[in-house]
Amino acid sequence: MSASRERRQRQADPQRAMTQKERAELKEQKAAKQKTVLYAAIGVIVAILVVILLVWDSGIFQRAQTAMSIAGRDYKVTDVEYYYRSALNQEYTLSMYGMSSFDNSVDPAEQYRDEAQTQTYRDYFLEQATTALKAAAALENSAAEEGFTLSDEGKASVDEQIENTAAVATQYGYNNLEGYLRAYYGKYMTKSAYRTCVERTVLLQEYQQHYKDNLSITDEDLNTYYTENKDSLDTYEYYYALIDGTAQSTTDADGNTVEPTEEEKEAAMAEAKEKADTFAATLNEADDKGAAFLAQVTQYVGTDAQSDYSTLNVTKGSNLSSTYSSWLQDSARQSGDVTVIEDTSGYYVLVFQNRYLDETPSVDIRHILIQAELDQQDDPATTDVDESTVPSQASLDAAKAEAESLLAQWESGDKTAESFGELANANSDDPGSNTNGGLYEQVVPGEMFDAFNDWIFDASRQSGDTGLVENTQSGQQGWHIIYFQGQDELAWKVNVTSTLKDDRTNEWIDGMVTDLEVTQGDGLSYVG
Repeated sequence: MSASRERRQRQADPQRAMTQKERAELKEQKAAKQKTVLYAAIGVIVAILVVILLVWDSGIFQRAQTAMSIAGRDYKVTDVEYYYRSALNQEYTLSMYGMSSFDNSVDPAEQYRDEAQTQTYRDYFLEQATTALKAAAALENSAAEEGFTLSDEGKASVDEQIENTAAVATQYGYNNLEGYLRAYYGKYMTKSAYRTCVERTVLLQEYQQHYKDNLSITDEDLNTYYTENKDSLDTYEYYYALIDGTAQSTTDADGNTVEPTEEEKEAAMAEAKEKADTFAATLNEADDKGAAFLAQVTQYVGTDAQSDYSTLNVTKGSNLSSTYSSWLQDSARQSGDVTVIEDTSGYYVLVFQNRYLDETPSVDIRHILIQAELDQQDDPATTDVDESTVPSQASLDAAKAEAESLLAQWESGDKTAESFGELANANSDDPGSNTNGGLYEQVVPGEMFDAFNDWIFDASRQSGDTGLVENTQSGQQGWHIIYFQGQDELAWKVNVTSTLKDDRTNEWIDGMVTDLEVTQGDGLSYVG
């Protein structure tokens, strides 16, 4: 038997013992097989981890977490973020005007909003978000119980807000709305989550307005409120002038500004007091103190201030300066009373003339706004004006011509309020009234811009009067065609009715919110 044949026979014999070489070969084969299985398992684990990381980075897990539970409603991370970021952005706006210490470049959790360091900005923003969501939960539950749902107008408003947000995103250089939302409302915000938040906001606005509209305010309510708040509701007629007591700075030989000393400041105030007392004394000697004030005031105030103090002041109590409001509002005040009141920069001389409840009626009007087209390019040479936001004179002239044409068209017809309303719906650029015939009811003095206000509250105005008024306000430049429909409820009653309805609506919401408990969820850690 050959050697090779003998070797094959030994290999085929299952009872024989393995050689040392065969054992080594078998061990190597097993090790190789184990490595293959291990590498395959590791590959599967890595793939799973990659998927998990991708899903985690997408925010799917985080945004699905409940951040707060209130009154049986679960609010996700994005719901809380919506209100949290609203509070943050409001604070950031205040900081831009020096009205807040908030630093948007620093983590809100790492900065305090008070010197005693009792509350971080993150805690404050969460507090604001919680307050807003408690009211939202209460109102959502109440609306659901009543069967109140979002109106068609509300749905259109939601779409419009989202479209406007998308336009802003494009304006700020974002490729899509989602990128802007993540930057503005946190990295977990999505378009669908944002829509949910906007829909909730609009629904609750409509529901609150529904509640407010159905409140009944009686004459007894109005009169009681007036009795309790007459100081702020009454109108005051008076003359006043500030006798300046500011010490002036000087310039030394080197041209440097030298601030006044304390002695110089005291001397300037003493001189102002003497002038004020002299002015008041001469007024008290006059029979007609108002006329005497107008005749003499120029002797006691600087040239630049003379025009400011040469007219009768007619001011509602709520708008009076706190420096002299208590004197004017004293119930013992009589026409012709004179006083001198110290202020930080001098002394006020005042002459009281009259106090009364203004019973000017509100008015109902219709209008058509023809807005001038923006037709200019921004001129880089002018840094103080953006010409692209200002219509050209040609554009303003075209708007006026269109307004005149529409008014002539109306005058050639039956000249009724209804026909004017049809023109308004078809032509007005005012989104607040171009679906209801251009109608604004119970307009009170000061509600519209000056030229508009002056026209509708002209003492000679009669029902059916029409006129053209130019609007020069930034962003609204153009022409108004106004139709005066008639007078309505007294303006003070309109204002007080609105105040009472607001107060009672807030009391209603506060009553629903008072006992609500908030349960914090795991998702709250992803907010902010």
